[in-house]
Amino acid sequence: METKKFPIIVNSFHYDLLQKDDQASQDVQVAMRTVQPNDDRLKGTEKDGNFFEIMVPFDVTVENNGFRISGSISRVVQVLNYFGEASDLPPEELEKLSRPLVEYIETLTYQVTSVALNEGVSLNFQASGEPETKDDAK
Repeated sequence: METKKFPIIVNSFHYDLLQKDDQASQDVQVAMRTVQPNDDRLKGTEKDGNFFEIMVPFDVTVENNGFRISGSISRVVQVLNYFGEASDLPPEELEKLSRPLVEYIETLTYQVTSVALNEGVSLNFQASGEPETKDDAK
């Protein structure tokens, strides 16, 4: 599917230092809803395909690293020549559209932990299952 992608927006990103033995948890969700463009420059372009907002709320406690991240990241995309519902898109398309947002969470986490912990913690979220982590000592 051909898409027109708009900038990724970090709605919120929160980092908390915890006890190193706190239990790991992962709650990374992907939701997609139909939206109407509110930018005057985009008025009338709905004829080219539906606009969707992809939202990724997250709340993750990383095992043995002593921190928790939470927040929400979103992006608007236009799926060209598609006029159906978000729920009718194939799961592999949803994953392809949402992956850059998940990678943003991974990048932000690495950057924040590089400063906060003096070592970057790399997360590698998979479509299902627990995130893989790697410590890169600086």
